[in-house]
Amino acid sequence: MPDPLPAPHTQTAIRMGVSQMCRQHGWAVLHEFSLPDRRRADIMALTPQGHLVCIEIKSGLPDFRADRKWSDYLPWCDRMYFAVNQDFPRTVLPDTTGLIVAATDRGADGRPTCVDCAIIHHPPHTALAPARRRKLTLQFALQAAERLGRMEMPQLDQTLRTALRVE
Repeated sequence: MPDPLPAPHTQTAIRMGVSQMCRQHGWAVLHEFSLPDRRRADIMALTPQGHLVCIEIKSGLPDFRADRKWSDYLPWCDRMYFAVNQDFPRTVLPDTTGLIVAATDRGADGRPTCVDCAIIHHPPHTALAPARRRKLTLQFALQAAERLGRMEMPQLDQTLRTALRVE
């Protein structure tokens, strides 16, 4: 049996699998989504129905135990999921959240990979207030557009950052 992936590699493999699974569901995905309270969700997805889905990735039990801020994400989404790999002890996860399991392993090249990813358990749907949904949807669009702009024109992004430092 091969050695398990180190935690950062496990998290990367889970993130890749979850992102692909979300896209297969038709969800738009943003990584490290900045919430209005200045926290950052690992993944925020926007569904075709306009629902906001927060996904918190946990690379293992030590990661879960060390990070208790996940409950702060609940007011900012319609649904909250934990995404873990097949070795994670699922009984420690709260029943109020959903569960996504990613089967992680090493690829043929030895790099971390996700073989499969699926939603195992859906959380209860708690609808956001209309004003909050509008604010978050706008924030999602702005963050997505900003990231796309930086990718499309990296030279301009660097020039603007330099110019802002001079002023």
